[in-house]
Amino acid sequence: MSHKPLLPSRPAAIIFDFDGVILDSAEIKAEAFAEIYSGYGQQWREPILRYQRLHGGISRREKFDHFDRQILGRAPTEERLALLSKRFTEIVFEKILVAPFIPGARELLENGSGRSRLFVVSGTPQQELIEVIRLRALDRYFELVIGAPTKKGEAFARILHMGLERETVVAVGDSTTECSAACELGIAFLGIRGGPSPIAFPEGIVTLPDLRDASNLLGFGALPLS
Repeated sequence: MSHKPLLPSRPAAIIFDFDGVILDSAEIKAEAFAEIYSGYGQQWREPILRYQRLHGGISRREKFDHFDRQILGRAPTEERLALLSKRFTEIVFEKILVAPFIPGARELLENGSGRSRLFVVSGTPQQELIEVIRLRALDRYFELVIGAPTKKGEAFARILHMGLERETVVAVGDSTTECSAACELGIAFLGIRGGPSPIAFPEGIVTLPDLRDASNLLGFGALPLS
């Protein structure tokens, strides 16, 4: 992560992560992983929460693979991955539908809408992500929504190929996964360091505790919601 571009003013495009950036839902998912593995002993709870908070941007199947290898000492089968993913969705889905917005998120969406092209790139499975965004009435904001299994770097590159110059794009996320992907492509990154264990982003990355100051920071001004 050698190059850390400056944040553009009035960016042509903003690429949002979803959990922990738009909705205050990152801890809902962290707790779901801990719940699923709770039968293997409480000693795994903190390592699971720590790993999830650090690697929020990767897919849940990758996380289950990691946890099974660490806790059970073996890689999960495809059948087990499918069962774990199904249980995870059952635990989190209804909670996500009522999760509050990250402070400032709705304002940034409103302020950016019509001024910037808005995208979502998340580690949540594609169809589940689309459904949550639709049910939360957020689909009107986004030109494109990309979820798992597409990795962050692939998704960012795809968006750049939609007629965008990398110097005019900013990615907003709360994990090192999307930070690394953005910086490797020369995309500016705004780190959100909220939650119980704020991420220590690399030196030179602009960070905020939430999105309340993001509209001003990105040159949109503070246009209050009506």
